[in-house]
Formats: sequence, C-alpha cells, structure tokens
Amino acid sequence: MARHRGTGLAAIEYPTGMNQAGDPSQVWIKLKPDGHVDVFTGTCDLGQGSRTVHAQIAADTIGVPYDWVTLDNSNTDSSPLCTGTFASRGIFVGGNAIRRAAVKAREALLDVAGEMMEVDPADLTGEEGFVWPLGVPAKKMSVSEVALAATWTYGRMITGQAAYMKPFSAPDPDTGECEPHYALSYGVCVADVEVCDETGDVQVRKLVQVYDVGRAINPSLVAGQIHGGAMMGLGLALLEESYPDYPGVEHRGGEFGSYVVPSPLELPAMEDRVLENPSADGPFGAKAIGEMASNAQPPAIVNAIHDAVGVWITELPAKPERVLRALRERAEPVRRGKRVVFDEALSVRATSSLDGAGWLLIDD
Repeated sequence: MARHRGTGLAAIEYPTGMNQAGDPSQVWIKLKPDGHVDVFTGTCDLGQGSRTVHAQIAADTIGVPYDWVTLDNSNTDSSPLCTGTFASRGIFVGGNAIRRAAVKAREALLDVAGEMMEVDPADLTGEEGFVWPLGVPAKKMSVSEVALAATWTYGRMITGQAAYMKPFSAPDPDTGECEPHYALSYGVCVADVEVCDETGDVQVRKLVQVYDVGRAINPSLVAGQIHGGAMMGLGLALLEESYPDYPGVEHRGGEFGSYVVPSPLELPAMEDRVLENPSADGPFGAKAIGEMASNAQPPAIVNAIHDAVGVWITELPAKPERVLRALRERAEPVRRGKRVVFDEALSVRATSSLDGAGWLLIDD
C-alpha cells in the first residue's frame, strides 16, 4: 500500500444573471423624518449576505451611517418586484437597483438641504449623516435636520425609486451568438491531494483559490462565500451523489443525516486570494462570487487524482470504489479485439496472435 501525492488545477468563468425575457430588480427608498433610511426590495437574502451589502450600498450612496439603513423585503405585496435570488445576481442586479434608487434619494435630500442653506444642490456634498457646502465643512448640517425640515417645513418626502435590468438578448438564429450576461467573474482552484492505491481513499490536503470578484464590497462576506463554496465543492467532488435517487425518492434515506456531506473536520487547509478587477457596470465595480465559489474544486481534485495515480475519474463523486476500479482497469487493460493487416516483415514471436485470416490481434 502506498499513498501518492498529486496536484491539480481548474479555471472557470461564471456569468451573472439570466438571459430571459428581461431580468429586473426594482427598489424603493425613503428617508424617515429622523433621517434614517428604509429600503424596500424584492431581493431575498438566502444566507449569502446580500442584506448587509445592499444596506452598505444604500448607506454609502446616500451618505448616512450603515446602521441607519433598514431593508424590508418581508412580503411581495409591500416590496417591489425582483426576478429572484438565483444566477448569482443578488449583488450585481439587486445592488445596481439599490444604488440607482439611492442616488435619486440623495438628490432629493440635497434639494431640500440646498434650500435650507441657500446653496445650489450641485455645490453640496456629505457623508456619515451630514451635508455641507463643498469646501466649507464647518457649515455642515445633519441629515436628520434636513429630513425633519422636509417633513414639517417643506411638506416633502425624500424618496428614490429605480430598477435595473439587462434586456433580453435574442440569439442569432444561425450561430446562437448573443450577449446573455451582465458580467463575467473568474476563478481558479489548485488542489493538493493524497490518494491511497489500496483503498482508493482520496484526502484533499490543501486548496489554493483565487477569485476575481470585481470589487469586494464586504471582504468578510466574500471570504465566507469562498470557504462555504469550497466545502460544497469538496462534497461534490468526493461524497455527494444524487443518481439514481434524483428525482425519485426510492433509495433516499429517511433523514438528512443519511446524506453524507463534508463537515468542518474534512475542510482542508485553504489559501485564498481575492482579485479586484472592477466591472464597469457593477455597483461600485462588484461582480458575482456566490455560486462560482463551488465550481472549480471538483475538476481540480479530479486532475490532482490523475497527477497522483495516473487515472482519470470520469464520474463524480470520486468515491474509493471508482478510484480502485480505474486503477484496476489500468493494471489489467481490456482487449478490444482491434486488428491490423499482418506484415511478413514484422518479427512476431507469439504466432498464436495471428488468426486464420492473417490478422494480428492487438490491444487498443
């Protein structure tokens, strides 16, 4: 028995959004009389952290502290339309809609502030809950004061609404060419594995991963996506198999515990790098990171297995029995019965390899 080390690499690109009959997200923002911000959006946070990033986008654009922002997507009656949380579109599409709406809310805020200060709104700036004339920060006024005056002095609402959508791109009828995506993200994974040639066991020792996310608006959430995606990719590569159960249920276990997935104990050493190559169209340059974070590990691990023991695993997951089968087939090649015309000039010692018709039987 021997354990063999191997290294494999896989690179991917991942699209953002769906090329369907439009793919919109809509947002409505209002400032309350105390200057705090309500954001109404249909984009749901499924655990990927979009609520946090959306609040960051709104706060930074309007110029108020992050904790002044509340997101409401409690139901489809009170929230604007969003196509859905899928296709890694939450930050790019939903975030773009929020930024557009926040720009309009900020313009409305500065209009009121300009009247209060008797300054052209174009000559105002501000951040972190204050507004002031350009170059004169000593004359700053709080956003709360402006929102209060808008409500009780000017009788106005400070609001902004917007939508973001990439129109449907019809494929060319002859070539199928179209422009289906908002932006493309890129990633690469290098896997370091150890394979036992007697048991077929594969241990992933280390994953080195690099992702181009456009801009990491929240680096901690990006890191969480990368680590969570790595664990999912590890399960896809080595443990998780739905065939032949899916979509039937005949052979499924009776509880979730019967479906084997990696635990934190199986997560290998990881080294991650985030590249920020801003998208021209993304909110603050951001691109997708969500689903792509679990795509590169399986092919990288398969390539590493080949580097370690010289066999290709052509069906995932790479369970021990599949690794052993591949090793056995390499050691005992199957005769395919291919034949070539026998040449009398060839020196052939095993005359039994000739058949009656003068063909030489060889292996493929």
